[in-house]
Amino acid sequence: MEHPVISLKDIRKSYGSFDLGPVNLEVEPGYIVAVVGPNGSGKSTLFRMLMNLARPDEGSLSLFDSAYPGEEVEIKQKVGYVPERSVGHDEMSAKALGEFVAHWYPTWSQKTYDDLLSRSEIEPDKKFGKLSKGMQRRLAFALAAATGSELLLLDEPTDGVDPFARLEMLEDISAFMQSGDKTVVFATHVMEEVRRIADYVAFLVDGEFLGLYEKDTLMEQWRTFWTDGEPDTNLPGVVEVEGGSPSRVVSDSPEETEDALAKEGIRVVRSGILDLEEILSHLMRRRKNAKEKSVR
Repeated sequence: MEHPVISLKDIRKSYGSFDLGPVNLEVEPGYIVAVVGPNGSGKSTLFRMLMNLARPDEGSLSLFDSAYPGEEVEIKQKVGYVPERSVGHDEMSAKALGEFVAHWYPTWSQKTYDDLLSRSEIEPDKKFGKLSKGMQRRLAFALAAATGSELLLLDEPTDGVDPFARLEMLEDISAFMQSGDKTVVFATHVMEEVRRIADYVAFLVDGEFLGLYEKDTLMEQWRTFWTDGEPDTNLPGVVEVEGGSPSRVVSDSPEETEDALAKEGIRVVRSGILDLEEILSHLMRRRKNAKEKSVR
């Protein structure tokens, strides 16, 4: 039986007044997982723990069925990492950075690195610190992808990248997956990126882990209906009702809601999918309401 690439069990981490967790997450090989949430939700803290740059206060963490610190070298030779901010690179050229990183990865692909530099129009002799923020992100990604690693951990990889270059980077991430045995976990707050390439979505909000969802299933489970009457909010599956002509009904159980609307004699004028931002908003609201009830 194949082991998860990443396994987190009851992980918690605190910085001052900020608390992350508990996080329970397993990532199977061969998928792209987007870690989604507003800025300050704990995404970078989670990635730092995955790279052993921060230690969990509680819980257990393993990658490739191995654990830090005993098997750190073995783990990190299988991981290509793009941190939130690349530090210590400013005086090094793209060529020098490639030579440095290649030393640590037996699976390094110079061809992949050269191709990504060319695609990004990055001059090999230009120093990292002289590049724009967007170009720095593309160079950092090229370094990670060229390692030939089994897993890419990308913390906001397209931050500061212009829209056209962002699309190219998403294509590059998809190309990395072509062999079928690679895995990508990337943090983002750009839902369009999630919609384009993610297989699964993990939601983090204010340090709370809201779960891992298969993206396509999640999109199918939530629907918007426009109706010729305003239904009761207590109907099965109904999450929100906006009165009007027609009324707008949000449901997390579309079939149940449609049946209930039909029984009430309320006609569905049309229906549509919800965007991921709105789904996340409803999940956040549900978690907040559940917490308030538990406190009472």
